[in-house]
Amino acid sequence: MRVERLVINEMGTNCYIVSGGDGGAVVIDPGGSIEPIEEYLQKRGLVVRAILLTHGHADHLMGLEALRERTGAPVYVHEADAEMLTDPAKNLSAFMGRPVVCRPAEHRLKDGDVLEIGGLMVKVLHTPGHTPGGVCLDIAPQGVSIRPKVVFTGDTLFAGSIGRTDFPGGSYEVLLASIRKSLLPYEDDTVIYPGHEEDSTIGDERRYNPFLRDEEGVR
Repeated sequence: MRVERLVINEMGTNCYIVSGGDGGAVVIDPGGSIEPIEEYLQKRGLVVRAILLTHGHADHLMGLEALRERTGAPVYVHEADAEMLTDPAKNLSAFMGRPVVCRPAEHRLKDGDVLEIGGLMVKVLHTPGHTPGGVCLDIAPQGVSIRPKVVFTGDTLFAGSIGRTDFPGGSYEVLLASIRKSLLPYEDDTVIYPGHEEDSTIGDERRYNPFLRDEEGVR
């Protein structure tokens, strides 16, 4: 399994291209220009099998319609964030001076869903708090005996921080509960790929993240 990180907008949003072993790939959070995405896909000879959204804020989906039109790939978003794709006020783009309106997603996700796409196994972890339908994505290649420990955390958990909770639908308490329930049970060497900034590990966040370090039961 190969993971490529692209920063494709001025807000520093990470877009990830994850490829398995069959020439297929999934694109996570196409938040800006799709040219770098297309260049990478062409260089690697990859076909996009799905577009996965960790949540419905505009900085994670500004390139969604262009990529969907170019590739024909279906879009997946959690059911609680589904309306954000079609509503500029809910995805916050109405307040950015350039409204983003997308077509509805082809697929609505729920907690615990397992998808088999492009030679990959994708497990959906519902982690509300930043948005009501925020998700993290546990992704591994299909058919391997040694499974890599990788989770794409969107705007739920960052290196040294957590997602903002002051937007509509956000909740600090709910976000911390989501992290405790869905992410901290992973082993320390599990790599997290967040929606902004660099990757980290669950162990480092458990030990050094100031939002988690002092949480009761989290140490």
